[in-house]
Amino acid sequence: MLPLISILVSSNGVNSSFNFLNANSNSSNFGLLDSSISSDVKMSLSYEAQDYIGLSGDNWAKDLIGDNITVAVLDTGIYPNHSVFTNDGMLTWNQRIKAYYDHNIENISENPYDIQWHGTWAASILGGNSTEYKGVAPGINYVILNIFYEEDNDYVTTLPIFEKAVNWIIKNKDNFSIRIASMSFGVEPELSNLGYIDAINNLVEKLVDENILVVAAAGNNGDDPRNDGLGTINSPASAKSALAVGGVNYEGEMYLQSAKGPTYEGIIKPDVLAPAIGVYGAYSSEAPSDFVYASGTSASTPFVAGLAALMLERNPALSAMQLKNIISLTSYKKTNFDAIKDNLQGWGIVQGYAALQALEYPIDITQETELKISLNENVSVYCQQIKLDSNYQFFEIEKFNSSDADMFLFSSQPDEYGNPILVSHTMNDFSGLDSKKRMGIFTNKPQYYYLVIKLNQEGRGDFLIKLVFEYRNGILFTLGVINFLGIIYIGKLTLKFKHTRKRYSL
Repeated sequence: MLPLISILVSSNGVNSSFNFLNANSNSSNFGLLDSSISSDVKMSLSYEAQDYIGLSGDNWAKDLIGDNITVAVLDTGIYPNHSVFTNDGMLTWNQRIKAYYDHNIENISENPYDIQWHGTWAASILGGNSTEYKGVAPGINYVILNIFYEEDNDYVTTLPIFEKAVNWIIKNKDNFSIRIASMSFGVEPELSNLGYIDAINNLVEKLVDENILVVAAAGNNGDDPRNDGLGTINSPASAKSALAVGGVNYEGEMYLQSAKGPTYEGIIKPDVLAPAIGVYGAYSSEAPSDFVYASGTSASTPFVAGLAALMLERNPALSAMQLKNIISLTSYKKTNFDAIKDNLQGWGIVQGYAALQALEYPIDITQETELKISLNENVSVYCQQIKLDSNYQFFEIEKFNSSDADMFLFSSQPDEYGNPILVSHTMNDFSGLDSKKRMGIFTNKPQYYYLVIKLNQEGRGDFLIKLVFEYRNGILFTLGVINFLGIIYIGKLTLKFKHTRKRYSL
């Protein structure tokens, strides 16, 4: 039996529950993730989604809006005349919504609609743009794919519908310049449906093979009492190459329902976290200015898809797997710092400023290079792409007040699934009067890396990072080489001695 996925809707004080999956043993349906919403809400102040992924203040985004980047949103459709998609009526909807795919005709329709509200809400978080509301990437182009339908008060889709939508994206990706696919839906793994999930995830891999980043909701089953919610990552987020997004509140505290890893294949997920509780977005109704507050990893997903769009605007040459890599390695864990990635937080909460910082031009690191940085509760991660010449060397980080931090060195390229490759990290703790930590690295040719500094406790700190080559380290390294060569030499002498004795005895 496939899992039951439901949503609680609160409208005008009346609570009702809609099942978003028709669960029966013969069904291949899967559906939207649980989301709690309250409709017809008005805000007195404007909302800017960038503020909630580390891009508030100091203009970290540097006027990036996702210009000329197209994101495919697979959901319940869209209410196209909402103010956030028409720039307060200054545009017609088709100036931003470049195509509306309707599964009912398996092609483009000239009449976009939303069969519920979910697609409109998710799309606004991603790229809404009006006087009172701005999504993460308010300049993106949309390709909207309505892949759901209503059946007995349920909103469902099927594997064949999903497959046709994926194939349509692949066929039309160049026509619309599609670089990202946002998927705020899923199916929870059960022993009875793993083959079905394999099929969904294989379709995700087809998109990634076309260099399309798939950002998918981790799921809202993390409060499942069975096994403390472990192993609840939904598909398509459980696909190896998907960027699986879990949820936190605006203060960075875990959304208790956010699904936990590992996946059914034993892969550590989610990959990253983003806001999931009380997220404000456009509401599908006849009024072009209605909004809702809603909760669920369905919201977390467009936050991250929007960040990826900003990164592509900055550097269109980034591949899908490079996007996943950078967003992951620049994220920040608020607890369990010793585990670089875990099945609750993944790599951590996305830090938009650090992801964009990683796109800055690489710097050559030499013995004369000194990096002075300050970290605090709002800027917890520093990331700089660097170039190192061939050598055996140490990075040293020195702190100047009470907060601690760790250094990490990641390969400039991810593994085949877009996961960061850790090369080295700090080996010792700040202790006693010692205010320094070190990280060793050996490279036999010039290499590019991401140098990452992360606070490992809440607070603020000032740090100095530089290369060092201490005399004692040089002695140890030299002695090690001499010792290794000595073993080889002694081995040769032994063989020669044995050979000589053998000849003499003959």
